[in-house]
Amino acid sequence: MSAMARQDTQSSSGGIGQGYKSSAGGRSPLDRPLVLMLIVGSFLGVSTVFAKAAPEIGWHPIALLQWSILGGAIGLFGATRLAGLKNGSTRVAKEKGHQQRLVIYILITGLLFILPNMIAVAAAPRVGAGFVALCFAFPLVLTYAFAVVLRLQRFQWIMGAGVFFGVAGGILLAISGSELSAEASFWSLLALAIPLFLAAGNIYRTLKWPKGAKPVDLALGMMVVGFLVLSVFTATWGIPVAPVAWTPEAAGLLAAQTAIFGLQYGLYFRLQQTAGPVYLSQIGSVAAVVGLGLGYLVFNEVPNAAKLAAVAAVGVGIILVTVGQRRVWQSTD
Repeated sequence: MSAMARQDTQSSSGGIGQGYKSSAGGRSPLDRPLVLMLIVGSFLGVSTVFAKAAPEIGWHPIALLQWSILGGAIGLFGATRLAGLKNGSTRVAKEKGHQQRLVIYILITGLLFILPNMIAVAAAPRVGAGFVALCFAFPLVLTYAFAVVLRLQRFQWIMGAGVFFGVAGGILLAISGSELSAEASFWSLLALAIPLFLAAGNIYRTLKWPKGAKPVDLALGMMVVGFLVLSVFTATWGIPVAPVAWTPEAAGLLAAQTAIFGLQYGLYFRLQQTAGPVYLSQIGSVAAVVGLGLGYLVFNEVPNAAKLAAVAAVGVGIILVTVGQRRVWQSTD
């Protein structure tokens, strides 16, 4: 059974959602997977640039992430209620153990959400916003590979070739980090774990989507768990939770990142519900383009030959996986 067919089956019982085919023709632009992908992916790319800028403005990147997530969750909660979405809250089924499964789901998705974000914001000042942004391009091919292994989707040669090019791009990206200092090289290798967490999260959310749960409520739960994990982390390691000085730049960066998180993760689960895990993974491709471009424009980060080759390899992999995914959708028409 293909991933799309599996989603259609789950949607009939209140699971993953309506699937790409039933939502693509929605009235609102926010019902269209392409629009959602471009918005969420662009915000993801901008966040890598903010993470690199944080130390220059007086913020520890982890502290900025912590308060931005809390502020984003509060803003998202308030916006949904003001918009009259109160009746769209999660309807917990009455089946025995369902509430417990919902709590476990939120805890796991929260961890799979916050760990790659922590790595990203900590690595960006050391290896560059462009390097970290490019790491976000790999979840597409990894998510497809996981989907095949778990039999959520049939193997296709064209998509398999895409995975091969994606892995080659990862190797080239690792090579591009060999020119960095010893500390930066460590962070470059750690950053390569980001796509593993993201791909695992994509698959887990699809498989375990709670019956009757609404995207906005799952996003809020995920963000709250992320904030709690960060609070424990900063307290344990003695990370300063406030900027060196509350300058207009420090306050402005916090406000901007807070607004981005509120919008980004408010739409993140909506995209997952609408289009499924493989399509969702394309936000990383958008983030890579935006992050590399902004890294060059803002920080004058000029990619070396290995990084450019990695971009080319990942680009080919993304094209092949995307073409193959479209064939899957067409075959289920």
